[in-house]
Amino acid sequence: MASEHDADPLVEIENVSKLFDLSQGVVDRLLGKEPQPVRAVQNVDLTINRGDIMGIAGESGCGKTTLGKLLVKLYDPTEGTIRFDGRDVTKLSREDERVFRQRVQMIFQDPFESLNPRMTVFQSVVEPLKINDIGDGYRDRKEQVVEVLNDVGLSPAEAYLNEFPKELSGGERQRVAIARALVVNPDFVVCDEPVSMLDVSIRAGVLNLMKELQDEYGLTYLFISHDLSLIRYMCDRTAIMYLGDIIEQGSTSDVVTKSKHPYTEALFDAVPEIEPDAERHRANVTGEVPDPRNPPSGCRFHPRCAKIIPPEDWTGSQDAFRRAFQFKRRAAMDDLEVEEIDANEQRSAVDQLLASGLTLELPEEHRHEAESKGTVDVNALDMPRRAENALRSAARDLIEGNEEDAMEQLNREFQTVCEQRHPELRQSGDQIAACHLFESSASNPEAVAPDASD
Repeated sequence: MASEHDADPLVEIENVSKLFDLSQGVVDRLLGKEPQPVRAVQNVDLTINRGDIMGIAGESGCGKTTLGKLLVKLYDPTEGTIRFDGRDVTKLSREDERVFRQRVQMIFQDPFESLNPRMTVFQSVVEPLKINDIGDGYRDRKEQVVEVLNDVGLSPAEAYLNEFPKELSGGERQRVAIARALVVNPDFVVCDEPVSMLDVSIRAGVLNLMKELQDEYGLTYLFISHDLSLIRYMCDRTAIMYLGDIIEQGSTSDVVTKSKHPYTEALFDAVPEIEPDAERHRANVTGEVPDPRNPPSGCRFHPRCAKIIPPEDWTGSQDAFRRAFQFKRRAAMDDLEVEEIDANEQRSAVDQLLASGLTLELPEEHRHEAESKGTVDVNALDMPRRAENALRSAARDLIEGNEEDAMEQLNREFQTVCEQRHPELRQSGDQIAACHLFESSASNPEAVAPDASD
């Protein structure tokens, strides 16, 4: 791993976005609807140093694989710049692109799909040599194939040359895929969930092999995974992605043990404990990952965040503000159970709506002491009288069908910077995190660009 004094950037990503489904259907065009593309990657900045093992972690659908495919030029970015060894990969000549595709390889998640079932092991591994015009004829290329197969643990290689993928185990198939990537002697390898399809019993062996091959071949790796234990074991540095954004990055040990962003904390809280008696800390988050076609404004994690920031003049508890803000979001999405109000219940209709609308679907350890059976007593929340009055007035309007008046009151009273403005990556200790918690309202420090030495 390069130190901060001799860092040598190999891959530099600046403000890169990738949007899918930019076109519109005929009906949408006639109705004047704006296109709603899938924002798979949005304004990503990242530097990968020569010799590093960089990890990209996050939930499924966060944009990890799309970012990996951008780096190997399987996709072109919608916006932004990707530089490999100092050169913009979107502006390469045909010859330069041929060299690029030799120096940059990808190992895919599923060896069952990435290998042609009609090609033998020899045919699969020799093909990149032919495409890149490497080797002096058949004999030389065969020697290179035999050498790389032995290097990846398929030994003796001669026993595997004429085998078809269906005749190999899953671990052997993935080793063939690794050999196919390494036979052209690349500098940079993107590994997309390289062991997720393998039996647990053989994963460690494949990962240890990849570490050995890094030294032998002088490789720089990018590991893409939702398996945080793999990231922790393999990677020098780690970046965390959420809904197309990189929201934290730093050394893997710091990101794991001293997480800064609330999403990173929640991500590692969700990792099962090995020790049966270990105390389990479950994630204090609500809801599901939003639709990437219509991501939330501001910080994309704010609808689920336990640390959403109240306005400066808020005098109640942070938990009370979080509940009131979620009530506002549910009202905007028409997700409040107004029709479930029971006219025969002793509580007023307003109290019933608030009792259900202010609850949060959280693990028991994070629930309010006054919360039970899907309701919470609004009087038990540490909430300013003005805010409670606004909630009651808005609830009354919702019951009476005056949604516009209700939303006007809720938007006026329950505002947060997390909803209003997208956070930029800023230095926080040894990490970089995109969270408004690390902004100083007094000094308003400038955003820190991700540096390869951080």
